[in-house]
Amino acid sequence: MTRTGLEPDVLSLIVCDQIITDRVTGKQSLIGMFTTIHAARFPVTQPQLCVYVSMTDGRSKTPVMIDIVDSEGARQPIVKGEGVVDFKNPRAIANLALQFYGLRFPEPGEYRVQLFANGTLLREARLLLALAKRPPAQQGPDAPPQDQPPTEDI
Repeated sequence: MTRTGLEPDVLSLIVCDQIITDRVTGKQSLIGMFTTIHAARFPVTQPQLCVYVSMTDGRSKTPVMIDIVDSEGARQPIVKGEGVVDFKNPRAIANLALQFYGLRFPEPGEYRVQLFANGTLLREARLLLALAKRPPAQQGPDAPPQDQPPTEDI
C-alpha cells in the first residue's frame, strides 16, 4: 500500500534479547541488540526475541502490526502481532516494547521484522539466521594444522 501521509513517523525499530522498563522513571533499556541469530541446526527455536519501536507524528488511534517474515515471502509469518496506539497529539512519542517467545525459524536465511500502521509498511529491519560455525577442536601451539583455512565471521 502507498503512504497516505497519516501514518506515524518511525524513529526506531530495534531487535534485541530483552527490554527492561524502569518502574519509577519509565526509561527503557535495550539489552543485547542484534541483527543475526546463529544456530547449530535448523529448524531452530528462539526462546525470546524483543522488538522496540519508537514512533511520533501519529493521529489519534492508529492500528499497528508487527510481522516477522522470510524475505522471500514464501511462508506464513513466523509471528504476527497487532494492536492500537492512541496518539494524544502528533507531537507525542509512542515507545512500544514487544516480547515474543518460542519463535521457530525453519531454515537459515534472511528474514524481515516489519512494522505496519493503518495497513501500510512503515519500516523493516533485516534479521539474518545463520548456521553457526564450529570452533576448532583444539587450539594452542600444540594443535594440529586445520584442514581448511579459517573463514571470516559475518
